[in-house]
Amino acid sequence: MQSAAEEDKGRLDYQRGKKLNEEYYIISVHDNAEKATVTFTAYELESSETFSLPYSYSELDALFKHNEELSNPANRDGRYEWVVDRLDFPPVSDGGVKRLTLAAEPTPEDIDGSERVAAKKVPTERMSYAERQKQRQEMERMDERRSQSIAQKTEKARKAFLAELQEKRRLEQLKAAARMQRIGEERNERREREAMQKRLKDEKTRRYDDNDKKRQERVQNLETERQQRDLARIIAIIQQDAQDKKVMSMRLEEARERKREADQARQVAELEEKARLNKLDERRDIKIGERGERQKVKDDEYLTRRQQDIDYAARVRQEKQERKATYLYEQAAKRATQLKEKHEKAEAWERLQDQRTRAELKREHDRSMLAYSHIEELRSKKQKDDAEANARKMAALEERKEREAKEAEALGEQQKIKSELEQRRNRNIGAREALREQNHLQYVENIRNEKTAKALADKEKQAALDNAKAKSREQRQEDRKARKEQEDSIAVLNSSREENMKAREKARALKVVEQRKKMEEEGQRTKIEAEAVKKQKKLLEQEKVAKAREEAEQKKVEWERLEAARAGNIQKKETDRNKKEQNRLQEDKAAAKS
Repeated sequence: MQSAAEEDKGRLDYQRGKKLNEEYYIISVHDNAEKATVTFTAYELESSETFSLPYSYSELDALFKHNEELSNPANRDGRYEWVVDRLDFPPVSDGGVKRLTLAAEPTPEDIDGSERVAAKKVPTERMSYAERQKQRQEMERMDERRSQSIAQKTEKARKAFLAELQEKRRLEQLKAAARMQRIGEERNERREREAMQKRLKDEKTRRYDDNDKKRQERVQNLETERQQRDLARIIAIIQQDAQDKKVMSMRLEEARERKREADQARQVAELEEKARLNKLDERRDIKIGERGERQKVKDDEYLTRRQQDIDYAARVRQEKQERKATYLYEQAAKRATQLKEKHEKAEAWERLQDQRTRAELKREHDRSMLAYSHIEELRSKKQKDDAEANARKMAALEERKEREAKEAEALGEQQKIKSELEQRRNRNIGAREALREQNHLQYVENIRNEKTAKALADKEKQAALDNAKAKSREQRQEDRKARKEQEDSIAVLNSSREENMKAREKARALKVVEQRKKMEEEGQRTKIEAEAVKKQKKLLEQEKVAKAREEAEQKKVEWERLEAARAGNIQKKETDRNKKEQNRLQEDKAAAKS
């Protein structure tokens, strides 16, 4: 059991000495009524350690459940004696904890046949009451005698134990004095050894610090040189890229300027052609307008003459009607007397008038049909002239479309050939730049590998020199400190371990430097590849933009041409519609007059 000296164990009820495993212990029994526990404590005289075994009241009663003599809780001493006789320390393995336990049988040191009386069974069959009373009294007296004998033996054992305890204490004091003396000597030796180890450790630490400082300075110098080289290479790459961009921008600017000049020349030619065509269209429209005016004047004159003729005929007819009415009125008196003759004459006259009127109407109709046929001939002639003019115009338009299509196709072929040549040139330039950069990286890698191999060889030589110096120094230390082989062996082991740690640290540092170098090279290679891809994308985007601009310009030209054609068609349709409307109005007017 673990030590429980700090806990409140309660009142001391029982105490005695006991020898267990060749060691002397003082066994104490404490009763704590508040916690209802009984604690058995063993105090070892040799090491002053205390071991406890606590029991609750119920657990303690359970130990004596089958023992009639000790089942009574009032028999405390008997119970304590029974438990103390069976206390023992079981064997423990290396690193185990020593515990106080209760054995199943009394421990061998407490078994003594001369001092213990075997318990006899008292017969109770076929005994009278008096015999049983007498036997009970004898047993009581026997218990008293046994208690007295136990008390005498306990006192005797206690005195012997105290005497032995005094002797043990004297021996313990002597042992403690010798132990303290030995502890002082060991402490002095340990202090000397620790001082020696501290000096060795300080010397090694100082040497390691110097080596580490040198290594740090060397690594810092190498990093500074590598950074300078990387910076110079990056600056060269940036300058080369700026120069390439400048050359490319100059080329692109020249190409744009050439394209701009070609576009301007083409636009000027198109504007001149458009102005010429517009001038021709204006002259054609003027001629068509003049001819239309002349035709309109002629039509108006014809219509005026015809209207005058119709008015004259109507006026003559009206005069005839008036003369007829006057004559009929004058002859009314004559017809009254000669009604029949006059009636017949009037009928004959009317027939003659009707025939004359029909003849007049027929002549008027013939004249109208002749005028209509003349107008139709003029109209058909005009339509034929318009159709021929339109055919010539459409032929001229088709010819111009074919010519413009051929020119656009030739221009597209030229632009396509030029873009393919530009793409091939850009790809060749990118391939040559990538090959040049790869060769440059390979050259830099070879130089770096050679320098690294040389640095590693120098470091190995320095390490071998350091190892030789360390070995000679250790040999001199062994010769000088032969009486302390154990300390020297420990120092050698520590030195070898430190050397291994230094070698591992050096290998780790070299590995880290190599990994960092590889990462930087990989990053530089990735950056160069990204720059090449970016440049290629930029060139492709510029080509796409130029192609889109050319297509937009071609679409714009085609749109303007289509708009001009549509405007011409609309103007033509408007003119035709106006002419048709004028003809229709003139026909309606002529019909109304007739």
